[in-house]
Amino acid sequence: MLSKLIEVVSGKDDLERIAFKDDLSALNRYLKTRRVLIPRRPKRFLEVSGLTQDQLLEMIQKESEDLAGVEFDPWVLEADGKRRLPAFSSQKKLEVFSKKISQEMNKVFALGSAEVLIDDIKKGLDLDFIDLNLFSENSWEIGLK
Repeated sequence: MLSKLIEVVSGKDDLERIAFKDDLSALNRYLKTRRVLIPRRPKRFLEVSGLTQDQLLEMIQKESEDLAGVEFDPWVLEADGKRRLPAFSSQKKLEVFSKKISQEMNKVFALGSAEVLIDDIKKGLDLDFIDLNLFSENSWEIGLK
């Protein structure tokens, strides 16, 4: 309750407040206990042109339902030859990412996510960076190698 009140007043959630301190060891300690949202790799990317709003919503809803029973496959992005895992401190930050990347790709997709500890998710992945709150007003890049 107190953290929500602080978020309303400051505009920063708990994870952002820790990250803003620019103390990497404190952030890493906090991330050992704080779950983040990791986007699921979309199964399909849909072209926006030629679809009505109702058709688009119907297709996205069907995609979302299809994702519900599938094994979690994190969406690892590749940029400049580096493998990057986007991670988000809230659903709101995840939605900012979804909107921005959809605009950049000029495609829409159903975006699912899982709430996990970073240490648990990065064990099975070959990653160079974790991008915390990618495309949000404030974001952080955490190098892993």
